[in-house]
Amino acid sequence: MFGLAAGVALASAACFATGSAVQHRVVSSAADDGRSSMALVAVLARRPAWLIGLALSAVAFGLHALALGLGELTVVQPVIVSGVVFAVLIRAGLDHRLPPARTLIWLCCTWGGLALFLAVRQSGTTAAPQVGLAAAFVGAGSVLGLLLAVGARAGSGERLQGLLFGAAAGVLFGLVAGLAKVVVSQLGTERSRVLLGWPVWALIVVGACAVLLNQRSYQATRLSLTAPMLNISQVVVALLFGVLVFHESPGGSGLVLAAEVVGLGVVGLGIWKLASATPARSAERSAAGPEQRPGSAG
Repeated sequence: MFGLAAGVALASAACFATGSAVQHRVVSSAADDGRSSMALVAVLARRPAWLIGLALSAVAFGLHALALGLGELTVVQPVIVSGVVFAVLIRAGLDHRLPPARTLIWLCCTWGGLALFLAVRQSGTTAAPQVGLAAAFVGAGSVLGLLLAVGARAGSGERLQGLLFGAAAGVLFGLVAGLAKVVVSQLGTERSRVLLGWPVWALIVVGACAVLLNQRSYQATRLSLTAPMLNISQVVVALLFGVLVFHESPGGSGLVLAAEVVGLGVVGLGIWKLASATPARSAERSAAGPEQRPGSAG
């Protein structure tokens, strides 16, 4: 099950990355005129490319839920963060350009760290979720996400706004992963009561907010800056969720745990360094061509 869960999670990461790259290309071409998140989504919903990206993201979520049903949250979520590697490569392909050599180096480091983590990770078991603790965790995470979003709106400069919006979306996506694991576990034991419980409704609300914040992060600055922040924050939140709520073991022996930490550290460093290894947002727009600039059709 360990290998199957990791494989399904990798497929989910690829789908989500493709959908994110397509959506970011459309959103970054939309004029940032201060419209609300809902108004922005209403405009984007009239663009077929954005809808295709959204559909791919929906497929990715389905695969993500399947992976969570097959394996531990602490295994699945680190694999999901590899989506930033796919996203950077796919976005470069959409822009008809090769990523810089420095970007390729850090992409390889990211996947290398993930490979190390999976190689030393030992298959474990997941206990039944502590629903009360899950509720407290979701409440605290939601407040943190809200504070980050408020800080982003009040901040000045596209870099700061992008980082904060990305972090806010990442926190909520981490909660979504944990809530999805809770719902999937309930489907196996109390299927008839799932729709009556709070986790499934919290999943819908938190997921919708995460998508809206993700669209804002796309509009604020370049994908290579927001995606690392989103992925780092979501995997940290998901790992904490798995350890605290599902009592998933962070590792076996001290040597194994150290190797896991090194692997995850390399992943984190790799996706963070991607932020400084790619062109500025203005260059991305120039590379996209005049038909993709603000005010044009998507």
